[in-house]
Parts: sequence; structure tokens; C-alpha cells
Amino acid sequence: MMQHLRVGFFSSQNYLDKNTFSGTLYYMHRSLASRDLQLINLGNPRKVTYWHKLVKGIQSIYALLCFKSSNQNKKFNRFIVNVNKQLKETPCDLLFCPVSSEELNLIKTSIPIIFLSDATPKLINNRIYNSYDSKEEFEIAEKHEYTALSKSKKLVYSSQWASQSAINEYQADPEKVEVIPFGANLDNIPSVDQLFSKCNASRCRLLFIGKDWHRKGGNIAFETLISLLNMGIDAELVMLGCIPPEEINNERLKVIPFLNKNNPEERDQLNQLFLQSHFFIFPTRADCSPIVICEANAFGLPVITTDVGGISTIIKNGKNGYMLPLDASSDQYASLIANNFGDRTVYEELVKSSREQYDQYLNWDKWAEAIHSLMISMFN
Repeated sequence: MMQHLRVGFFSSQNYLDKNTFSGTLYYMHRSLASRDLQLINLGNPRKVTYWHKLVKGIQSIYALLCFKSSNQNKKFNRFIVNVNKQLKETPCDLLFCPVSSEELNLIKTSIPIIFLSDATPKLINNRIYNSYDSKEEFEIAEKHEYTALSKSKKLVYSSQWASQSAINEYQADPEKVEVIPFGANLDNIPSVDQLFSKCNASRCRLLFIGKDWHRKGGNIAFETLISLLNMGIDAELVMLGCIPPEEINNERLKVIPFLNKNNPEERDQLNQLFLQSHFFIFPTRADCSPIVICEANAFGLPVITTDVGGISTIIKNGKNGYMLPLDASSDQYASLIANNFGDRTVYEELVKSSREQYDQYLNWDKWAEAIHSLMISMFN
């Protein structure tokens, strides 16, 4: 068995930037770099500076004004030329390729490949996600997906939902497929003894985070607040990351349109919201593997959500939250919250087990440990 695998991190995206893919590639890279392997940065990733942000903004505007697919093709072709040169200079034992189906379509190599994703094109080709601008764009994504899956020696998905789509809809070999949940995109997490001060509060504090009001179920979150108040329960709701429609208002509702988690002061404000809230209400209509659930659990915050997409891989009913059916009413959400909040012993146990799920399964160290073990097994 090799002592130090030489692993190429293969992505055309800037995985040293916390803003790329909501920080997920950054935390993947960082956690793998901490393992006993040699991680080789392929492509041209750069730590973000002020000037890099400025140039990136100008490039984004230029991309909007120009033909999208043409620019993308040029970007991917430049990436492949660069990677081929790097691989000649710095040989790799394997390539780790997160969400890189388009790039994998272009590379020709005999190096073993691990492909990672949280979905397949078929799973996100609907009106809710609106991922593809045209039928042609979807068909191209399908072609890239089939190519990536056939080229890869191992396929890693963040949920059973995504893995089953790869097997059933793309004929992926089940022997190649692994399910390894994502972690929380956090630099610092609170100590366990910080989690229980909120248990003394009499008012039930709900937290909702979502940019897409409709897809994340913002209306149901608000209606749940109203249902709780109608039940005579002292409750409040903080909605972060969105601007609700005008008719959504109540004295017990607070709206915070945006917090930049890469700004230390605003990150601390977000951390306090996680710490002081009693439930993370997340009635999403469609999702893959929401990182925010892992982040909530890191703060001992139980999640009340829907059984859609890849969420059932993350949430274990009664341990770190609950999943309700997609058609569940706000009254059902409110009753579930009331039943768990009304008994302090029950609620404290839920806080404790929510953090345990994070510690045992939903962090990047555990993810990297599982990925590293998979890498080693490929050479045994």
C-alpha cells in the first residue's frame, strides 16, 4: 500500500475561494489537505485578494454580455491544457473531481478518477431548479454526465437520492458508487456547553435561511409562526437571506436580507442566530444536500424540514430534527415544534443529539476520512 497518495484536485473552479460553490469546494480541499496524502492543486486556483474580487466582478459582467457557452468552452479548454501540462510535471496517482463533469468530458487520461456530485442532471431538470436554459443545454449536460460516470473508477454522492439516480437513470455500476455526506462550511463551532443556554428561554425562536423564497418554502415558515401564535405559544421568527413579499409581516417576524459570512462581524451575528434559535425551520420544496442543515446541527439546532431530495441522508427523525411530507401544513409544523419545545427534557435531548449527529457524521473531517479510506482502497 502506498504511504502518500498523490491526489490531483481537479476542478476549473477556484476552490481556494470560500465564495465558490458556497464554500463547499474550499472546505473539501482544506479537509483533504489535512490528511496523510499529497494534494496537488490542478488548474489555477488562487487565494482571493481585493484585486481578484474586482477582476472577477468585471469578468462576470463580461460573461453576461457575451455568449455564455462560448466563454465556458474557452475556459474549460484552457483548464485542460493547463492540467495536462501540470500532470506531466507533477504525476498524480489519482484525480479527485468534484462536480467536474464538463471538465472530465475533455480530459484524456489513464489516471484513476473519483467523481463527486450532489445530484444528476435529470434530478435538477425541472421548473423548481431551473438549472438549464434550454433543452439543448440539458442534453449537453446529460452527455457530459454519462462520460464522467463511465470514465470514473469511483463515484461519490452526498445522498442516497443522488446515488440511486446515477444507478437507475445513468446505469452507473453500483459497485463503483459510494454515499458520503457533506460537512458544515464552518471555521469555528461552539463548545457543547454553549448549546444549552437557550433551553431556559420561554419564547420559541425559529430561524429560516433561504435566498429563494418559493423554493425554500418561505411562506410555510411564516405560516408556521402564525400557527404557533394562534396556538397560544410565545414564538418569533427570524428570516435571513431573503426579502419576503409585502403581505408577509408580523410584529414577531424579523427580516435580515443578507449577512456576509466571510465578514467576521456578520459571521458572528449569524453564529448568534444559530446559537439562540430553538428550531431551524426549513420547509424546502426541492434540495440536493443542503449544507445549512449540517451547520445548524453544529450549533445543536434541530432542523424541521421536508422529506425531499437528499435530505433523508442528513436528517434522522428524532435525532437531529424531523422531516415532514412535502404537502404538510403549517399547523403540522407548528404541532411538531410545540410538542418538542414544550417538554424541556425532550428538547434538551434533541439539542444534544443534533450536535452528536454533526460530530459523528456531518463534518468535513469525517467526510475526508471516508474519502481518504476510499482512495487507499482503490490501490489495495
